[in-house]
Parts: sequence; structure tokens; C-alpha cells
Amino acid sequence: MQYSKAFTDALQFMWGDGFLSPGGPVEVAGMLQGHDIAGKRILDIGSGLGGVDVLLVLEHRAAEVIGIDVEEPLIDAARELVTRKSLGDRIQFQLVDPGPLPFPALSFDVIFSKDSMVHIADKAALYGEVMRVLKPDGSFIAADWLWAENAEESPVVRAWLSKGPLKFAFTTPAEAVRGMKDAGFVDVSVVDRRHLLQQSNCDEIRLLEGPALGRLAAVVGRDMALSRLASARGRQSALDSGDLIPSHLSGRSPARLSR
Repeated sequence: MQYSKAFTDALQFMWGDGFLSPGGPVEVAGMLQGHDIAGKRILDIGSGLGGVDVLLVLEHRAAEVIGIDVEEPLIDAARELVTRKSLGDRIQFQLVDPGPLPFPALSFDVIFSKDSMVHIADKAALYGEVMRVLKPDGSFIAADWLWAENAEESPVVRAWLSKGPLKFAFTTPAEAVRGMKDAGFVDVSVVDRRHLLQQSNCDEIRLLEGPALGRLAAVVGRDMALSRLASARGRQSALDSGDLIPSHLSGRSPARLSR
């Protein structure tokens, strides 16, 4: 398990209730720009604590969201959030094992994923599964943390990755485009969001360098609070060097598929 309770509490302290990655409602709205998900059935891959799924329903008018994750405590917390919001009739969560998606073909109008695919090593299999469960003319909308060619050899990246507990499986933008096209997606797009994340990460560092560090320490302990500051500083270096490339990915399943 990568996401301990103290760790998720620290992430929510920085990024908002129900969120495990930066951006909150503004980032979700940016991901959905140019997409109308009103009335659609959506699968959220890596649903975490469920904050994104509440937004998809309440602010973006999705008809139904099924969130999946591989860590049971995250699923439990997401279910509690949805119960508090009285949204259990429109949002469900399912604990899954890594591997093929446990859904029939042609099950969803939209596949959504925010900052979770970076934990999945076999991107080709992932893109293939997304294509399989999408309906014809369905949308794949994701945010993923990509990196530059040879970034795995960068001392800046190595220093950053040493500051936190998470395990990542990065790919380059070119590999993401190729993988999506190989899976059969059309209208493939990978948009570099690095400059926006540079600014928001700077804001995070400034916050943690001030009185907020003490407030965070009171919630999760001083060691975890200092770890989050060190991770933010390391992430900033990887962003500034150009090694880390947060991106928005999108593609569409063909209107008619031969399966």
C-alpha cells in the first residue's frame, strides 16, 4: 500500500478534501475543456478518495461514475465521502486488482483518469483495456505525469523520487501518443501542462515554508510535514529542469469498431 492515512491527510491538506494530486476543481475543469460529459456513464481509473468523482457528477453533470482503485482504504474513504454527499445512487466505487479492467466491452461513454496512470507500468495494456471498454465514439480523458527522454538518468529526477514513498512508471509524451494510436484511438492529443504546474508547485513550497508547515505537522506529524516540503522542492527542480512533464491526454474511440 502506497497511500497511508498520514500521507493522504497530508496530500488533502495541500490539495483539498478528496484530492491526492494538484489542481482540484480547476484542473478537472481544464481536463474537461472541449468535452461534454453531461448525461454520460464514466469510469474513473484510480479514483483515490473520490473528490474528482463528486465534481464529475455535481459540477459537470455526469449521469453515473464508477471509480476503481487498487487500495482498499482509499475505496472505503471514497465511499464515506459519497455517502456524506448523498450521491450513492450516482457514484459507486470498486476495489480491483491490477490488470485487465473488470468490465464488459463497450461499457462506458467516457474513461477518465487524473494523475493515477503514472503508477501503471504496462501502458500498452492499459490503453488497450480503455479502448475495449469504451463505447464507439467514446472519450478517453486523462492527466498523467510524463517525463523527457532519458529523464530516468537525471540526478534531479533521482533526487526528487528519493523524497517520497510513491512508485512511478513514467513514459515520454512520444510514447504516450504512440501507445494511444497503437490501441486504436483517433484524435489523439498530449498537451504539456508543465508551466502551470511549475507555478502551482511554487505556491505549495511557499506555503509550506511558512506557518502552514506547523499546521500540517499538527495533523500528520513533523516528519511527514517535512517530507512533503522536501518532495515539493524536489518536484520543483524536476519541473524546472524540463525532466518532468505533467500532461493532459485525450483520444476518441472510432465511431464504428470491428471487434
